[in-house]
Amino acid sequence: MVYMKTQFLASCFVSILIFFSSYCRGQNKTSNDSAATMLKQFYTSYITASVESLDEKKLTLIKKQYCTKKILNRIAKDEELDNDPFVNAQDTDIDWLRTLVINKDPKKPNVYIASYISNYTKKRIINKLLVVKEGQTYKIDDILTY
Repeated sequence: MVYMKTQFLASCFVSILIFFSSYCRGQNKTSNDSAATMLKQFYTSYITASVESLDEKKLTLIKKQYCTKKILNRIAKDEELDNDPFVNAQDTDIDWLRTLVINKDPKKPNVYIASYISNYTKKRIINKLLVVKEGQTYKIDDILTY
């Protein structure tokens, strides 16, 4: 009888350890991802500003805050730009923020996938972004789907 109680307690203890171990690992993966947080902030402010006004100065300030000079120069040099490479569309829709998802690419380091569902096509629009750390902040360095 004592042996069964000991075996039961040991198995409960191991189960609890496994549970907390997997819980802690999951917490670190999502809560410490500053790059994903930056991308969420960028898309929220960028889409909101695009919808609220057509003030290019405001959008330029947002891009300067969240993007490297490299990607901004690349976009500026493109004379045949027919859509906004950050949203992969010509126009913006505030409803995109409801379906906006930011995920880290599991296969490529520093690559994130920003996606949302278009109300017009009812399909998920996907942008792959390369993120780098400049000083203490993360910035968008390239749009891999552009």
